[in-house]
Amino acid sequence: MKIMKAVLPVFLLCLILPLTAQERVSFPGNLEYDPFYAVQVEDSDGNNYTLNNASYLSPEGENKYFVWFRRGTDRGLAEYPLDLYKVSRFELTGNYEVYPDGYTPCRVELSSGDSFDGFLDTSGYLGGMDPDFGVYARIYLQYNGVKSVEFLHDGTYMRCPFCGALFYDDGIIECPFDRTPLESQN
Repeated sequence: MKIMKAVLPVFLLCLILPLTAQERVSFPGNLEYDPFYAVQVEDSDGNNYTLNNASYLSPEGENKYFVWFRRGTDRGLAEYPLDLYKVSRFELTGNYEVYPDGYTPCRVELSSGDSFDGFLDTSGYLGGMDPDFGVYARIYLQYNGVKSVEFLHDGTYMRCPFCGALFYDDGIIECPFDRTPLESQN
């Protein structure tokens, strides 16, 4: 029993640490990288909305660059964070209703070309700059009749193979944090 009490905190720390690395990463000297995405959101009436500098925001308002995704059953045989840079499109396939656990049936298309059916955490919202009005906008995934979300990976970006930082400035050819040459991603 004493061993279990000693091992449990270490085990929980190992589970939590990878989740904190998914958010914006800060480095010494106040340097930051911010994974940029533009998203095209289509609602159930066929209206399209574009958000620049978009991110997923949790119900608590925390910026995330991943979403929770379940595969298997609606209760989740496997539940894991799905990085937004790997996603081309989410298509919400369920009825337009508020699901009690916050997970909506959906089909995800990855930038690799693979597609999966599963359940998307729609308890948060997408936030970003609306170019039509020039202001920050939020689109609640569960309440606004969202039909699909397409990630517009139009620009090129580079990735540091050492630390994983993403850069959208085509003038940067090496990582400013560890001086590793960057690799093109698309």
